[in-house]
Amino acid sequence: MKVHKDIQYCLQEIEEKLNWGDSTQWVESDFVNLSKLISNKTEILISPHTLKRLYGKIKYKQHYDPQKATKEALVKFLDYNDWNAFSKHCEDSYVEEVKPAVDQKAPIWKRKVIKIGFYLLGVVAFVFLIIQWTGTSKTSQANDNDSTFSFIISDSVGTVPYTISAKYDIKNLLSDSIYLDLGFIHPVTGPDIKKLDKQRSLYNFTYQIPGYYKIKLNNQGQEIATKNILATSEDWNSYFYSEGIQHLWLDTQIKTSRENGALYYSPKTLSHLKFNTKSVYYIDHRLFKDFGIDGDNFEMNLRFKNSNETGGTTCYDFVLTLFGKNDYAHFKLMETRCSSYSGIKVGQLDLNGVDEDLSNFTFDPNRWNNLYVIVKRT
Repeated sequence: MKVHKDIQYCLQEIEEKLNWGDSTQWVESDFVNLSKLISNKTEILISPHTLKRLYGKIKYKQHYDPQKATKEALVKFLDYNDWNAFSKHCEDSYVEEVKPAVDQKAPIWKRKVIKIGFYLLGVVAFVFLIIQWTGTSKTSQANDNDSTFSFIISDSVGTVPYTISAKYDIKNLLSDSIYLDLGFIHPVTGPDIKKLDKQRSLYNFTYQIPGYYKIKLNNQGQEIATKNILATSEDWNSYFYSEGIQHLWLDTQIKTSRENGALYYSPKTLSHLKFNTKSVYYIDHRLFKDFGIDGDNFEMNLRFKNSNETGGTTCYDFVLTLFGKNDYAHFKLMETRCSSYSGIKVGQLDLNGVDEDLSNFTFDPNRWNNLYVIVKRT
């Protein structure tokens, strides 16, 4: 049957695109990751269960012909316009029976070379956010039992205060336990999680703190769809919070000021603004915007300082987080002799100073330091 043959050819092309090795060797986490990749690119959800059925990890009584939305998502992941276009491509490509197989020696993950050189570190806590963003919106469909639903956000990028409109149709879902997690924790009311009414189709929410948020549609505790939201800011935004209480809200925002060209708030200034500087505290500097930068090829150079003079606590740290469309990089540098608290996460690399020697990821708190980050695609 041609449809089955086309599906197998499609699955083979996905294997080759991913370069994760033979799909017969894939494990649960691979299908979970593939589900996320497809959802992020097409905004159509195919559950890991459905993907395992397609790839033969779950036995089916006959050739499995998934619903139209599932086939559309698979071919759009391969950059085809729709299933009809892919089917026509198959007709032009068939010469002999195609068996889904790939080079078993291929690496599981595409590797990127990342070189990091630095001399310094500083500021109480510094979060710098780079976003490579594509704001799209389509209908998300399919779950384990192939029930259909729709979940659409027409505009996923806006400047704070920024109101998003989530349009949904969940009448066909059997469960009454369907929640929308907005990805934000309010300091008073707690996590912003809304139980959706099946008789309604619209929910609006306003983001007032710039950031990168992931909205999740949950059915009986299972994530069935996600939407990425970028709440941008016109300039840097700085926030004060005490240790253990990351309370980012309008009452903890510090009016932006620059001293000698640097973002800096002295303990005296903070005390004058009624913030408690007697206990351990942090300053969070954040800038969210669409920089239009290729996250696989860029260079960044920044200068920082964090010492007793600038306020803070012992074992001064400097934290840098770079957000991209699909992932983030995180660097936590500590002052000399405090490297057990250091850490780094770049792609699949995730190291901490407790289990690894990260003594090179430290800085001199008594002088200005320079941090260079170079990312290159190989």
